[in-house]
Amino acid sequence: MTRPRLRLAMLALATLAACGQGGKSSTSTPAVNAVSLQSTDFALIPCPASTPESPCVFIGAGGKRVLAGAPAGLRQALEADPYTAANLDAVLLFSLQAGDIEGLDEVRNATWVAGRENVLPVAGPSGTRDMLGALNKVYELSDAERFVSAPPKGGFDAALLGLLPGEGDAKTRVFDTGDLVITKIETALGQAGYWVDYGGKRAVLQPCGMDQAVRFSEASDFVLACDETGWPLSKLHYLLQSKKAD
Repeated sequence: MTRPRLRLAMLALATLAACGQGGKSSTSTPAVNAVSLQSTDFALIPCPASTPESPCVFIGAGGKRVLAGAPAGLRQALEADPYTAANLDAVLLFSLQAGDIEGLDEVRNATWVAGRENVLPVAGPSGTRDMLGALNKVYELSDAERFVSAPPKGGFDAALLGLLPGEGDAKTRVFDTGDLVITKIETALGQAGYWVDYGGKRAVLQPCGMDQAVRFSEASDFVLACDETGWPLSKLHYLLQSKKAD
């Protein structure tokens, strides 16, 4: 994929040169509202775009940042938190329904501009591979033009979305750093829930319309599901919090 994308960049460069466009970035960074987490903390962070029908939540654990859910309206939240935007480690999709993925392009673009340095890994139900491939294709030309006019810090191919393992599998470990482990539970109807395990604690994330992630989990310390105490998460919730020095 690198060579075609580089050819597009060269084409965009020639086009801009012919038109005499300098291409300066005019974006500004909003105030930072990031949650300060220690490397050994495990916390679920409210996502402003979350609704019961199209949920999302930020996961902070073991120094990693993961976004679960990708509804519309995520760009503003990521631009207000440049650290998370630049260091987002993965995205977990609950389904491929419009309401659950409308913000994925916002996440892709905002994290790339913020300085994400690598392909952004994405997990989801059956069909995710084709959807990611189509989204990467849609943005090829605009990526090339942006890279020429105002290159993001991460480099050209860092704009891409990549597929995490286990698409179509009923149960798969999709993200594993040795201490943070995320397992996807997928239904035959194209929904996915997740077990997030860190430090002996488990958070279960499950969208409306499925019950398998909760039902098949042997134990859980916190559950976000479709009930009166579930989505959307209203406040920061720690499953593990490091003691602060006096």
